[in-house]
Amino acid sequence: MNLKQIRLAVIILLGINPFLANANTPKFDKISLNKNWTLQPYGEWSSDGSMLLKPNVYSSKNAIWCNIPNTVLGTLVDHHVIKNPYFGDNLERVPAEWFKSQWKYSKQFNYTSVQNQYATLCFDGVNYAADVFLNGKKIASRDTMKGVFRRFEIDATHALKSGQNLLEVIIFPPQKGDFNIGFVDWTPNPTDNNMGLYRGVSLKVNGAVSIDKPFVKSVIHNYERGDANLTIETNVRNHSANSQTAQIEIQFQNNILKRTINLRPYESRVEIFAAQEFSALKLSNAKLWYPVGMGGPNLYQLKISSKVKGLLTDERSQSFGIRDVVSGLDKNGYRYYKINGKNYQIRGGGWTDDLFLREDPKNLEAQVKYTKLMNLNCIRYEGFWGASDYLYDLCDKEGLLMMVGLSCQWEWEVYVGKPCDEFGSIKSDEDIDLVAKSFADQVVWLRNHPSVFVWVFGSDMLPRPQLEKRYLSDLAVNDPTRPTLSSCQLKTSSITGSTGVKMLGPYDYVTPNYWYLDTKHGGAYGFNTETGPGPQIPTIETLMKMFPKDSIWPINSLWNYHSGRHEFNTINKYLNAMNERYGKSSNIDDFLRKAQLSNYEAIRPMFEAFAVNKANAGGIVQWMLNAPWPKLFWQLYDYYLTPNAAFFGTQNALKPLHLVYNYGDKAIYAINDFYTVQENLTAEIKVFNLNSEQIYTQTVALSMDVNSAKQIGSLPTNIPYSTVYFVDLKLKSADGKQISSDFYWLSTKDDELDFEKSHWTAMPNKSFADFTALQSMPKSSISVKKTVGKMGDLQRTTLTIKNTSNQIAFFLEMKLKDSQSGELILPVYWSDNYISLLPGETKTVTADVHQKKENYSSFVEIGAMNLTLEIYK
Repeated sequence: MNLKQIRLAVIILLGINPFLANANTPKFDKISLNKNWTLQPYGEWSSDGSMLLKPNVYSSKNAIWCNIPNTVLGTLVDHHVIKNPYFGDNLERVPAEWFKSQWKYSKQFNYTSVQNQYATLCFDGVNYAADVFLNGKKIASRDTMKGVFRRFEIDATHALKSGQNLLEVIIFPPQKGDFNIGFVDWTPNPTDNNMGLYRGVSLKVNGAVSIDKPFVKSVIHNYERGDANLTIETNVRNHSANSQTAQIEIQFQNNILKRTINLRPYESRVEIFAAQEFSALKLSNAKLWYPVGMGGPNLYQLKISSKVKGLLTDERSQSFGIRDVVSGLDKNGYRYYKINGKNYQIRGGGWTDDLFLREDPKNLEAQVKYTKLMNLNCIRYEGFWGASDYLYDLCDKEGLLMMVGLSCQWEWEVYVGKPCDEFGSIKSDEDIDLVAKSFADQVVWLRNHPSVFVWVFGSDMLPRPQLEKRYLSDLAVNDPTRPTLSSCQLKTSSITGSTGVKMLGPYDYVTPNYWYLDTKHGGAYGFNTETGPGPQIPTIETLMKMFPKDSIWPINSLWNYHSGRHEFNTINKYLNAMNERYGKSSNIDDFLRKAQLSNYEAIRPMFEAFAVNKANAGGIVQWMLNAPWPKLFWQLYDYYLTPNAAFFGTQNALKPLHLVYNYGDKAIYAINDFYTVQENLTAEIKVFNLNSEQIYTQTVALSMDVNSAKQIGSLPTNIPYSTVYFVDLKLKSADGKQISSDFYWLSTKDDELDFEKSHWTAMPNKSFADFTALQSMPKSSISVKKTVGKMGDLQRTTLTIKNTSNQIAFFLEMKLKDSQSGELILPVYWSDNYISLLPGETKTVTADVHQKKENYSSFVEIGAMNLTLEIYK
């Protein structure tokens, strides 16, 4: 054996393709270019930029180092050019003049040029338009490279050179009338209008034939057996000036599907692999993808490759789920959804990205954990959020549905900056073409995610008929597998008929009985695509990060600045109701105790009412789930990931098997969200007066049908209620084990709604319930046993809390804090919080956190309405 033969034998033995070992063989890869850019002012005022970007550790001359995705303002915040824009009204002090002209992103990178290798620059998101230069050659122009939701691919083969390359992107800011991303009335608008490279940039390299944008469609014939047919599509492109014969291979499970195709010079087409041709795509016993509460979120993987003359020229992997979604209108004209053949009530929260569109994977992971911990099953995107599709990946893996589409940003002149009519601002042929292409780009990007269950064309309005037709024709090609929703309002399209959903409010505070008594607006019927009881006040720890000490109390204009916008620029409705119901607050601590009571008490009946009426209510989306910056309105947890009491009100309202007090008919209901019958259950109903004396008890035996709700009893009228009284509901299994526990505080004076003065923001009250007696509730005492251990990769703190008094320990607020800094440990995954304990009762709760350092130690603060703050180490 000669030396050449020995070398070849070694290569083969090591499993190295001898063709790939040749330095002149084309490579295939998608290379991220997201690291190590510089950013600097450009254009008319670039000479003034040196005043803004003073040389420091982050900068060179008048440029600063940055990574993308990021907006211009986000980069300036990251590098402390702008200090703490979240505090007070600092954001108002950022000069708008800084962002009226262009900014330039620059990046140097190395590239090895190989014969028959082709390269494409991929821009996932540009706001709002860009000129692109590669090694001084202009390869894209702002005339065509524009649109916040467009995705751009630019042939870079001839502009690249071997060695170091310079990529320059000149960003042109969005102008009045542009179809920009936006936060509408949720927050103050970021001063730069989110200009920048807010999504990633990559370089795709391949041989003469590439494959791209794979898509897996499934048709399920039998849900129980898992019988399904798959169809796999992929784009195939010849990048060369010569005809090519290519072999396309798909590896799926243990099967390899092959097809040989001939491509003309520069030809691009879609190749379809169908079950009629490939028996491997006819599945039995397939593991279907199910959302939470229905089954496992099972995912599959496939790999698609192209070869020319036996040499790999490109390869892609793709995950997908096998599931179907059916939507329709019930007998009352209300929208419903079925997942894999079963009715499924949507219970979600409205998502928003960070104010500067920054994305932190660990933060996203925590928010998904929070969403599941609250027993929610859906996240609604009003807009195409996300600097990447990582959140979609997480929802795929965790079984959370995603409601994805466009927002009201383009439907109102005050936001988009151009005249609007009944169909919003998208009017001209040019605008329709831009928006339709934008929507199609996002669909192709996201269509393999089984978590996405519907494409939404608009929020407050229907799309213009010409635009809706374009959406539908594009979807017929790009994704015919999902339902569409033309608007989140109750509207009737001339093309697709009734939307069957409603968006009638409220968005500000309403009393708990609203959700049961209202039958014309946001009450518990139909599919309510966005609604909620308005403000959810954060804890003192967050307020201290928002306001100077002298502005935390009393409530002032800075509080208004951190509320919503327009109709929601104060918390006055919420505050008025709190004062009327719980009494005026004497200080910030008193206010926050009552605020958390209000948060919990307002959110729980909203979700519970929809659960009670699930037969006639297809879904409910709380407005909102999270917060783009520190604020007071619309959040189940705040910007810093601190849960407020509404978090736990939601968590308890959506327990899959539990008991509910109906604020409308004052009856007790049982809820079963499981898709199995629940038999031999026992409900225990107890009533206590303000002095914690038990004045009523009842035991009810029951069984529950699949995915059902029913009344099991009602509270008596002939017992001696005090002005404020308590109802304790416990559900137990056949062996006596407790399944759930629910605790309500009620008043003999009802909240009386003023239906005649109902407004889209909220429904006012003629009079309010009276809970002022809670302020003089007899004191209680507790004992706590605290242990610390492990739960997987998390540190678990277990608290065994016993009420050692003869008084109810009412509304215990628990906080886990770092022993050294005294700061809240966040994120934190509580099994329950803001709990109440009957006299002598013991409960165990857990708090899981990420252990960030060795010898990590914590302490717990526990306070309550009738308990002095206590510390447990």
